[in-house]
Amino acid sequence: MISNENYYTNNDKKEEKLHYPSSFDSQNSLLQSITVDKVTIGDLLSGIKRRWKTATLVGLAVGAAFIGYYYQFLRNYQRTIYLQVAQAELQKLPSMPLLSQVPLQALPSMPLLSGETTVDTSTLIQILNSDLVLRPLYDKLLESDPELDSKSYTYKSFRESIKIEPHQQQFSGLRLGNTNSKVIQITFLTNDKRKLNSALNLFAEKIIDFNEKEKQKQIFQNLRYVNQEIQRTLSQIDDLEDRLNQFRAANQVLRPDSIGGIGTGGSSDSDADLYRMQLANLITARNENIAKIESVQQTFDSINSQLQMTPAEALVASKLSTSGNYTSLLTNLVDVEKKIAEELSRLQPNAPTARSLDEERRLVLEQIKQEAQQIAQRNQVSNPEGLIGYGSSVSENLIGKYIEAKVELESLRRMDAELARQIAATREELVRLTRLANPYRKIEQRIAVAQQSLQLLLQTRQSLQLQIAQQGFTWRLLSDIDNTEQYEVRMRLSMALAIALILGTASGVVLALILDSMDSRFLKAEQVRQNTRLSIVGQVPLASEFDQYSFTFTRLETPLTLWGLQHHLAGATPAFKESFYFLLVHLEQLGLQRTLAVTSAQSGEGRTTIAAYLGLAAAASGKRVLLVDANLRQPGLHQVFGIANSGGLTALLAGALPLPDWFSCLETHSEKLWVLTAGQPQQEPMSLLSSPQWHSFLASTQAAFDLVIIDTAPMAECAETNRLVASVDQALFVVRLGKTKREMFAKALKEYDLGLKDKAIGIVVNGVDAPKQGQIEGLPIPSSPVPQSAAVS
Repeated sequence: MISNENYYTNNDKKEEKLHYPSSFDSQNSLLQSITVDKVTIGDLLSGIKRRWKTATLVGLAVGAAFIGYYYQFLRNYQRTIYLQVAQAELQKLPSMPLLSQVPLQALPSMPLLSGETTVDTSTLIQILNSDLVLRPLYDKLLESDPELDSKSYTYKSFRESIKIEPHQQQFSGLRLGNTNSKVIQITFLTNDKRKLNSALNLFAEKIIDFNEKEKQKQIFQNLRYVNQEIQRTLSQIDDLEDRLNQFRAANQVLRPDSIGGIGTGGSSDSDADLYRMQLANLITARNENIAKIESVQQTFDSINSQLQMTPAEALVASKLSTSGNYTSLLTNLVDVEKKIAEELSRLQPNAPTARSLDEERRLVLEQIKQEAQQIAQRNQVSNPEGLIGYGSSVSENLIGKYIEAKVELESLRRMDAELARQIAATREELVRLTRLANPYRKIEQRIAVAQQSLQLLLQTRQSLQLQIAQQGFTWRLLSDIDNTEQYEVRMRLSMALAIALILGTASGVVLALILDSMDSRFLKAEQVRQNTRLSIVGQVPLASEFDQYSFTFTRLETPLTLWGLQHHLAGATPAFKESFYFLLVHLEQLGLQRTLAVTSAQSGEGRTTIAAYLGLAAAASGKRVLLVDANLRQPGLHQVFGIANSGGLTALLAGALPLPDWFSCLETHSEKLWVLTAGQPQQEPMSLLSSPQWHSFLASTQAAFDLVIIDTAPMAECAETNRLVASVDQALFVVRLGKTKREMFAKALKEYDLGLKDKAIGIVVNGVDAPKQGQIEGLPIPSSPVPQSAAVS
């Protein structure tokens, strides 16, 4: 079956902008890759049309799922009942002195702490919303309905289905009588009418029982006992907290180590954690200081090797260079030496003037030595004569750096010693804190136990006070629970169907578009044209069946087995047959030669069918055609025509059969189409298609036949196809819509780029939509006739 869509492309359609990737030569490659600047509504509708089955199934599934969700969770019944609460005559409650002594400012807020009862709506609602009222209702509801269990219908779900709030509107026709009366509305929501009715009946029953006075004396006795225990527990907590504070003060700690508990001062960091952090910082600082010491030591050693003196000598040399008197004497010495040099150039060395200048020079030099001696003595340098003369800027700068490095080195060493001392002290403190952690933890644990006991006592007191509050009110039900006509439905079925339709349609369309955008196959002929520089020479429409077994053949043994057929172009529809005549005409316009290989990128693209029906069309036009099955791995041409696959091309290329004399064999036969089957399948056909017999076979057929059509193996999957295409005149490339993948198409065209570009005559698109009735005539040719070299460039 040949399948897919869009029969012929619209040549007047506006070209989309093409972007050529750098990996291809835009001038020579047959492959070109594009990106579409925008997606039109037509493209979206086409994608939905291609995936309409998937979109429909998904839409139906989503719609059905929503309807199921509606019946399971959203189709809820709601009923509101009204409850009148009026203040009743109360007995005077016994005094509870211990209750007033409890420091309540640190305890959680709760209703009726003082035992007073007034008609306060917020308090009543809090009472009805408490677990003491609702939990027995829930348990009794589970007991009354065997189909309910705590897993499928949890207490949390039960609480969420009940809403208790004050009623703001006045009842018409109902006189409450008592001016202190209040009305509370209770709304229950569930997806089961039976469950709704049971819950409301249980609620009404609980309200009636809520007003009974039982065990009044025992309740007050229990309340007094609980208050005494609360007071005792608070005192115990105070004592423990005092002990904890004394422990902290005695050991000078706030929290020795990280331990879980209550009463830790609200801090998440313990003393040990802080000391560990400090220890880590000290170690880091010392490591950085050691690195600085090493760096400064290297600088000091380098300068010392240049100066060749001790630090004390360097200090003396620096002070000499900065001494005003010393500098002045050096200047005088230089002036005297200049004068001596001038006089010696004019006088004899023993002249009185020269001797006078020598004496002056000796005196200045003596003063310089005395100045140097004084500075050296102050710095404990014994021989300062060797330092005289350090007056140049270079020496002063070097000496300054030398002294600076020495001072910095000593400072860093003192800092290293201090850091080492602090590290040792911090480690000792950590050891001490570790020893204190265990006794501190024991005190904290006792505080936690006492606070838990206090919490239980407070809950018990709240329960007792709630029982006291029951005496202070009378309850009156104002609604008819058994009237099921007042049940309301939260969401109507019509609304649910509308939402299901919208969700199903949206999800189906979105999924269809996503699947279509992710599809790597060619889906229409326009996509093929945009991805290659080859011409589309033909488009074959969808045909569901052929009359492939209606052929009548003449079997000819030469001894090579040939099958002859009179021209008869079979087909299911006129459009299918007419497409091959168009294909033949377009190939002739582009310069069809004697040998034509029919190739494709992968298997299953209708390559064999295209070759067979193209041969039938050529034979019908009067050409003598030889149709050769060269797919030696998986032959298929014999299946199209329903003939035997014996004595074929494999035997001829292997040398088992001689090359026939075509003219003598065919001169007595009038058949136009001759079929040569492949013969026995071969796993390694490369050697056969590269043999001299193959080239001799091709050369012999060109003289005897007007057209030789060769069915080949897939080009991107079988290497021998490249060798075969190189040996023929031209090659026709088949692309099947809905089957050919873009990556396989690109791989095959890259094979053509490797020396086979001149062989490609064009592309035939297989599986387009069949044209409507009356659209066969006047089909446009894929491109204007051009020379073959231009068509593949």
